[in-house]
Parts: sequence; C-alpha cells; structure tokens
Amino acid sequence: MNLLVGILLALLALPALASNKMTAVTIAGASYVQIQDVHIVSGGRIVLLYASGGTTVTADQLPRDFLDSWGITAQAVAESKRTTDLQTEQSLEQAIRGGFFREVDGVIYDLRKPQAGWIRFAGAKILQIVENGALIDPAPGQGVPATVFVRNLPHIFTDNQSASFMAKLTGNFSYINRFGYEQTIRAYDVGHICARNEIPSAIIKEGHTAARVGPSSEPSGGQEAAIPDRRGLRGIGSGFFVTQNGYLLTNYHVVKEAGKIKVYYKKQYYPAKVIDVDRVNDVALLKVDGGKFLPLALSHKSSADLGDEVFTIGFPNIEMQGVEPKYTDGKISSLAGMQDDPTEYQISVPVQPGNSGGPLCDVNGEVVGIVVARLNDMAVMRVSGVVPQNVNYAVKSEYALRLVESTAGLEPLLAAAQALPKPAKPVQAVENAIAMVLINQ
Repeated sequence: MNLLVGILLALLALPALASNKMTAVTIAGASYVQIQDVHIVSGGRIVLLYASGGTTVTADQLPRDFLDSWGITAQAVAESKRTTDLQTEQSLEQAIRGGFFREVDGVIYDLRKPQAGWIRFAGAKILQIVENGALIDPAPGQGVPATVFVRNLPHIFTDNQSASFMAKLTGNFSYINRFGYEQTIRAYDVGHICARNEIPSAIIKEGHTAARVGPSSEPSGGQEAAIPDRRGLRGIGSGFFVTQNGYLLTNYHVVKEAGKIKVYYKKQYYPAKVIDVDRVNDVALLKVDGGKFLPLALSHKSSADLGDEVFTIGFPNIEMQGVEPKYTDGKISSLAGMQDDPTEYQISVPVQPGNSGGPLCDVNGEVVGIVVARLNDMAVMRVSGVVPQNVNYAVKSEYALRLVESTAGLEPLLAAAQALPKPAKPVQAVENAIAMVLINQ
C-alpha cells in the first residue's frame, strides 16, 4: 500500500515539475508565449521554439529565472561560447594558411565568402610570363584565345603551364601603337596573400567580407583604389608644364575628341583646354588655368645620342597601380622609331597606358622627348609568338618645341623656363612638373 501511494505521488509530481518551465517571456518589448522548447546552440546563443515558430537570441537577452527554469546555466552558456571560439579560431588559421585572405589595391578580401569581381580560373593556360604579370588564355582549346593579363601569379608557374587560381577583375590592360590602334584586354589580380597580422579587425572580429588596409580598417564595398574624379572618366594620360602660367604638353591621342579636360596636379583639379595640336607627330599643347606651376625646359638639341640614359615619370594604369606618379628609366635604344620613323626615339624605358604624354628626360631633367606609345604586344605575339620587352617610343622634343614656339606670346615664357638653373635633384624637379590629364565625355 505504501509503495502504491509513493508511485502515485511521484506521478502527480511530474506535471508540477514541467509546469516550472516558464512558457512566456518578453524580449526587447516583444512577447513570446506557448514556448515549447529552449536550448543552447553554438556561440552560447539560445533557441526558443514556440507554437507559431522560433527565434534565436543571446543569453543576456533573457531573464536569469527564465533560463534557470529550462535548466540552462551560465556555465553551460560560457562553455558553448568557448567551444565555438576555438572552432572559429581553428577555421580562421586554416583559411589564412590556405591563402583565403588576399589584398588587392589596398583592400583585403575574405575569399571564404562570395566577393564581387573575383573569378575562379580553372585549367587556364599561361601563354607567357611577362613583366609584372602573365598573359593567360582562360579557356584553352575553345577557338581563338581570349587572352587576359594577370598580376601577382605565383612564381611557381611557367610558360605553357596550366593553372587554376582566383583573381579579381581590376579593369583593362591596353596598348596603343604609333598608328593610334588600341588593343585592350581584361586585367586581373591574384592579390597578395595576407598574414594574420595584416588582416583588419573589421574582417576578423566584425565579420566584414572586405576592409581597407590602414589604421581605421574601414569596411569596403569592394571598390577599386581611389581615382580622382572617376565619374564620366573616358581616359587618362600624363603631361608636363613648360611655362609657369600653365601651358602643358601631352599627346594628341590623349586629348583627341575630349568632351572636357581636367588636370590633376599636386592633389588639386584645374580646368584645361586645347590650344593647338600636331596630329602628325601626336603632340598637343594645353592651357591650364588657376595656378602657378613648375615648368620643365625643352631640349633644343636636334637629337639625343644613342645609349643616352633617360627616364620618365607619369601615371600608368592607375586602376591597378594607384594615382601616385611612377618613375621608370632606361636608355635611347634607337634614334628612329617604328619602321625607322625619324621623328621618334625607340626607348627601353618601361611604359604602360597612362604614361602617354609624359616627359622623357635626360639625366639633367631636360625634356628630350614625349612618351607616345609602346609596341602592340598582343599583335606582335600573334605574329612572332613572343612578347616584346621594353620596346617603346617617344616623340623627339624638337617637334614639341615647334608646336610651342608657334603659339603667340610663349617665347618669353619658354625662355624663362630654359634659363632656370639645372636642378640639383632632376627626378624631383620632373615630379614637380608633371600632371595627370583626365579626359571626360
């Protein structure tokens, strides 16, 4: 009899125990009722299941007595967080070792997550390793090769090898020959593989898919490196001042059919207009208003000497290389241009699209020519099977001088620039005289 009474009392006690579980709670002003189940998931978060659905919240959003009624202790929540943190850290370290964090143009991307502009190349064929990158056929065996240019490809790859990799579309890679023919291909960047200490906290701690490099580590929407006044931008070239009051030389093909021209000089914008052009020799004279500028002297020599050391400073491929001016040097390779054109020099100075219109200077900083073109690498590769290295051209300064001297009122200003003493630091002097030429529609 006593045993039967004990069993009955135990059975009667079960509903009482169940009733201790609170089935209603208010979270941030919202009420949840008819709660049927409460349990812990990863990260110490709490799942509430009720008659019409469910929700997940953090433990600190729930009253302590509510959690206690469901047998969820603070220790259990903390243990769940520790386990999740450990798993997250292990996953992060594996991703870092696997090269999933890449930096392109000052932005670090977490490639474990979908990223706009990033493409997976599978079984691409490396046509040729060239300076600063490689020419690649992304889909070999499918008709005419659709060549693309890829930067930062690992050095383990060689010509004619197949490769699989991720790369970000960074814009176009163009070549302009002396006839004005432009060959443009798509450009990609594999990126720099980042170490743990290079990854911003915005990615590691806040979970952003990308963030800019720097102290602020501001989240990024995946934009390219900052380019001055990119709205409506149709083209970019280089130029240099020849007078203090703003007369500037560049290539005719840079400003041809320009709707609006602006010049970016020492982080300031200035309006510019075309004063005169020499279409045959690809030279243009612009007038820039609104400032005082540092000019360069044009050489009056009829010709430089074969083998002379020369350099240029300009703004090549700013979509990929940034807006800071870039210096390259080399020598006069020939006293004639393509097909023995006597108006040009062939130079070994490395140049790219964006260098057009920049000054070609001797060791004293005097302008001996204007960078005008590079050999059309893609066209030559199709004909000869190889990509030429550093075969570039510059218009001789005497043709630029003719254009400038034909402009009324400029002779005294040119003479003033010519009379300036030779700079102690020629490279710095040239850098102070160059400008980015922005062509808008």
